[in-house]
Amino acid sequence: MARVVVLKAADLPGVVSAGADLHRASRTPKPGVEAQALVLLAQSSEDVFRRCVSLALEITRATTSMVLLHRPALDVLEVVAASGHLAEEATGRRLRRGEALGWRVFDAGEVQIVEQAQDTAEAYFVSGRPQPGMYLGVPLLDPEGQVLGVLSADTTNTTERLDAADAQVLLLLGQAAGVAYSRWLALEHAQVTARQFERLATLTPELDRLTQPEEIARLALQALIDMSGFTSGAVFAIDPQGQATLTVLEGEAYEGPPSVARLREPHPPVGLVAEVLRTGSPQLVPDYLGWSGPRVGGIYTAVAAPLRSRGQVVGVIGLMHTRHRHDAPGEIMTLLGMVAARIDQALERAAGLEYLHQTREAALRALGRVLEGRDGDTFGHTDRVTTLALKLGEALGQSPEDLQHLRWGAYLHDIGKVAVGDDVLRKPGALTAGERRLMQRHVVVGDDMLRDEMFVPRAVREVVRHHHERWDGSGYPDQLARQAIPLLARIFSVVDVYDALLSERPYKRAWPQSEALAELQRCAGSQFDPQIVEVFVELEQPWPVSR
Repeated sequence: MARVVVLKAADLPGVVSAGADLHRASRTPKPGVEAQALVLLAQSSEDVFRRCVSLALEITRATTSMVLLHRPALDVLEVVAASGHLAEEATGRRLRRGEALGWRVFDAGEVQIVEQAQDTAEAYFVSGRPQPGMYLGVPLLDPEGQVLGVLSADTTNTTERLDAADAQVLLLLGQAAGVAYSRWLALEHAQVTARQFERLATLTPELDRLTQPEEIARLALQALIDMSGFTSGAVFAIDPQGQATLTVLEGEAYEGPPSVARLREPHPPVGLVAEVLRTGSPQLVPDYLGWSGPRVGGIYTAVAAPLRSRGQVVGVIGLMHTRHRHDAPGEIMTLLGMVAARIDQALERAAGLEYLHQTREAALRALGRVLEGRDGDTFGHTDRVTTLALKLGEALGQSPEDLQHLRWGAYLHDIGKVAVGDDVLRKPGALTAGERRLMQRHVVVGDDMLRDEMFVPRAVREVVRHHHERWDGSGYPDQLARQAIPLLARIFSVVDVYDALLSERPYKRAWPQSEALAELQRCAGSQFDPQIVEVFVELEQPWPVSR
């Protein structure tokens, strides 16, 4: 049976002294000065413990020295710094209760010296094989006297001995390290909190610039991952039937099961998503693998919160760590809730903008149809040219914004005809020179009418003004030529003439499609941009009959 010596602070007089008499003359002198240097020279909370284990190893001449911090959320002792034999392999390991002698020190808050550690069931060996040697562990205390973790040294496979003098040195180092660590931790926490609030301050206007729910969720998740240290984030939409659908996944890949493809299909909520929907409140699961609820695979730590719209839960936003259990920052629930609230606001605003956009779209389309209604023979022209223009614009690689401008231009292209009387607009015969000039003025009138409407982009007005320009410069109203004619106007002029050729008018018959396409090709290079005509004819050309 291994002999265990438990030493209380009272058994070690002079622990807080900085004098050289705390240690044997054969050891490194003035450990108190070394401890003070630990406080003054450390560059971060992590550096405090790196310096601590190096000093402990040098002073005690042990084989290995470690600092094990307690992680309350996971209830493990994590090796955050190590020096000596197998130090690199030890760093980062997490030990559950009963897996290390450090737990005796942590639970009792007292120094522990174990003569033959290899004979103790709780002893932890990095190599995985019990080996002879002594163990010395002292508690790490914060300025309030709370145990943060354990500073240990061992003499595995050597004849070196550890005694009360070594315990005094380690206690002094541990005391200095605990104070320094707490100070650095407070400073770093303040810096992190400041960065988080700074990021939150910039996040709100960034979200306000977005209108698509998926874009809003993606940006918010990226910010959360940056601020929280989690590896991945996800948003699930919840439909009226209570089915969940993965809409956004950011960060490191999630491996499942279930698969991402399955999660992107409507499915009954599972895992933490189901728990958030059941409780209607944010949920944190530090040890997801050990969670008793229904789990999904590949996740070690998870946190999630509901997303609401008009008071109803419409989704769930979550963060995951897919590599190991994550000691989530204490304010993560508050942080997640704050970001969720900003998403809620952004989604509300986006929904309002979408409704406004749809209303505006409907109004503009209705206006275009009212305008064409003045001439019953052209009924349906607005819808047809809009469909054709968007089809051609997509084939030419136009952006979604350009396609919207093209669509609005198609709705409004003849708005200026409100200034043309019915006697001219509906005249069945040829127009006189004066009537033609009046008719041609409709593009300028339309541009002028829309100029003061702030919601109408310039690109839309360009379609209205320039859709009767010609590639050779002989069109109206400004006699622009070639690339000087705005691209959207060049696109629309092709489909506008094409639909006019296919339609019956008081002054002409409806042309067959083949003749209309041939006419566009004939006028390519004079009236129309030849490249646009080529793409359009390819789109509209009937499929050849197989023989």
